[in-house]
Amino acid sequence: MHIKDVMTRDIITIKPSTGIRQIYSVFCKKQIGGMPVVDAENKLLGMVTKTELLNVLIPDYFDMIGDFLFIDDFGVLEEKLESTPTLSLFIAEDLMIRNVISISENASLMKAPVLMNRYNVKRLPVVDSNNKLVGIITRMDVCKALFDGAH
Repeated sequence: MHIKDVMTRDIITIKPSTGIRQIYSVFCKKQIGGMPVVDAENKLLGMVTKTELLNVLIPDYFDMIGDFLFIDDFGVLEEKLESTPTLSLFIAEDLMIRNVISISENASLMKAPVLMNRYNVKRLPVVDSNNKLVGIITRMDVCKALFDGAH
């Protein structure tokens, strides 16, 4: 079995200029956790997931703090976030993962879970030989193919 036999072909994509609030809205309405970022020719440029969306909200200096589990109240950060108009200035190009782990539509199905586990990702964009996005494959797609098809 190959990736192209299992992947989802009807995928939701965004452009590099898509705003953060629109990205959030699509995540909510479509109940998905990540979207490929493509150019006008449908070439894969990157990926935005809920993780990238949330990372915008966490101050940079948190990376320097080794252990912040002792902090129970993050209220000051929440108040600051509500009054931050600059949040709307973020676009997909600012947020996206640029070195996306993708998979060929002609790859063996078992390559997908190997890549997902190795790189700790939940979904892989599927590309053709020209790096054009042709689908997406998730952990659930792989499970359905392997377990439902094993009857």
